[in-house]
Amino acid sequence: MTPMSDALDWLAVGDVAEERNSDSSLILGGGAARLAAHAAALRARVSLVAKMGEDDAGRRVRDALERLKVDLRWLRSAPAMRTTVWHEPDGQPQRRRVERGADLALRLDELPPSSVAAALTVVSGYSLSVEPARSAALGALTSARVRGGRAALLVEADLLWWTNARMVRRVLEPALASVDSVALQAADARVLFGSVNGREAVRLVGAMGPRIVYLAEADGSVVLKEGGRIHGCPADRSEGPPPDRYAGAAAFWVGIARRAPARKAASDSVRYAQSVRRAGPRL
Repeated sequence: MTPMSDALDWLAVGDVAEERNSDSSLILGGGAARLAAHAAALRARVSLVAKMGEDDAGRRVRDALERLKVDLRWLRSAPAMRTTVWHEPDGQPQRRRVERGADLALRLDELPPSSVAAALTVVSGYSLSVEPARSAALGALTSARVRGGRAALLVEADLLWWTNARMVRRVLEPALASVDSVALQAADARVLFGSVNGREAVRLVGAMGPRIVYLAEADGSVVLKEGGRIHGCPADRSEGPPPDRYAGAAAFWVGIARRAPARKAASDSVRYAQSVRRAGPRL
């Protein structure tokens, strides 16, 4: 793609993958890639910072992102590695399986130079699981202010560490301490804190550092904590649960990058998530 001359709305940093579901369909996977795809659909200027293999899955992923007009200047290729593949990531935890690939090989020195400006740097929690991607993810968060923007973290506790709450908190705590905002699902909150309601969950996450906490409930409604205030953003009960777990958080952060008030960004994100009709772009 032609490089952008203006500051970006987002840098999305982290994982990119191919998802294979039980019906054999192939869709774009990876938290950072899916967030970037939704941001691009909302006409945000977004660049994906990630790594994939030079294989058939990688070519399908790149083609899908190019069609969505995501800036791919910093989508790296690792010729000797495979593109990560997820099997049924939205299914029952016991059925989920990942063929780990190049995305967890993203290095700190492969991030864009600090001269690249972005209103928001969004990092996916999956990248915090192992090195060298963990150092790259933490480096991206700490460099967000240098880029003239703020840092945001997507928590993916249910997807990654649903059997070990102690480990997930230890992995997440350094990242949570350095971000302005965080987004998570109700299922993530159960992994972290057990059986707590949405309001208590956002309080507990907020106590770890983030000023803004966005929690998506199973029905698509949102509990938002901004500073000392907690707001509820109800979903339309005539609609079913959002099929894409990344849609709401992406829309919320697009609003934040465009300087919308957090409560309005959250309300708009509920409507966007319920308007999305499938789990992700097909490959």
